[in-house]
Amino acid sequence: MAIITAKPKRGGGHWYDENGKSMHTVPRKSGGEKNTSLKDARELELFPSVTTILGGLFAKPGLEWWKQGQLLQIAFDSPAKKGESFEAFADRCRVMQEKPTDDAASFGTRIHDAIEKYFEGDPIEDELLPYVKPAFDWKQENQLRFIEREKTLVNLEEGFAGTVDIVGLGENQEKFVIDWKTRKTKEGVPVKSYDFQIHQIAAYAATYWGAEAVDAEQVFGANAVISSVEKGRFEVIKYSPAELKEAWAVFKSACQIWRSLKGYDPRKQTN
Repeated sequence: MAIITAKPKRGGGHWYDENGKSMHTVPRKSGGEKNTSLKDARELELFPSVTTILGGLFAKPGLEWWKQGQLLQIAFDSPAKKGESFEAFADRCRVMQEKPTDDAASFGTRIHDAIEKYFEGDPIEDELLPYVKPAFDWKQENQLRFIEREKTLVNLEEGFAGTVDIVGLGENQEKFVIDWKTRKTKEGVPVKSYDFQIHQIAAYAATYWGAEAVDAEQVFGANAVISSVEKGRFEVIKYSPAELKEAWAVFKSACQIWRSLKGYDPRKQTN
């Protein structure tokens, strides 16, 4: 069983409640906000996001090193306030770390917002139009119909949640799921799928269209990549129904391992 909610505000977190509300941060007893911990999730019976499950199982040393450096920079730039406890200071730094402050993240957010504005019929900044127009042209050329945009999905059977960018139908009613990506590309270097992006797509596909449809190889998937440094470069990484079927099986196993390692089974709240 899947729960599909209304379009959320961007900047959602790594945990969701049963209704699909983002619970990225929770109130701290001493005041203010803190990032939601596994302990908080247990108490509030929250669902982990797809990326929380994958990120919790498979280490990315380069990314972790960058995150540590970013956290140290935040602590250096925003030292503890007078009378602020270490716990409150650490929580404040972690919350700040989750906010997209670097230029790349901010530009990626602006591109994502521009795509949404296009579909809402709102004007787009002239600066961003050359980056996103190829995506619009691709949609028209392939006669794709987008039936859902930025929908929060909650999978009760496997115990996870997440926000899918695009769900739609092709020219011949083919079911598909698309995730927008902005990336710093390099001229002449092909765009490739990053680790676990196909598993994220598969998780969304199975939750929205149903695991039966994915297992029957009835759903396509894709990452639509917009270059943030090469104006006008747009590429689509396609995943076949057979690839999504395999990725869904892998992701279900990842969910099982995550539940075992964390000692937390969010599926129990639906029994």
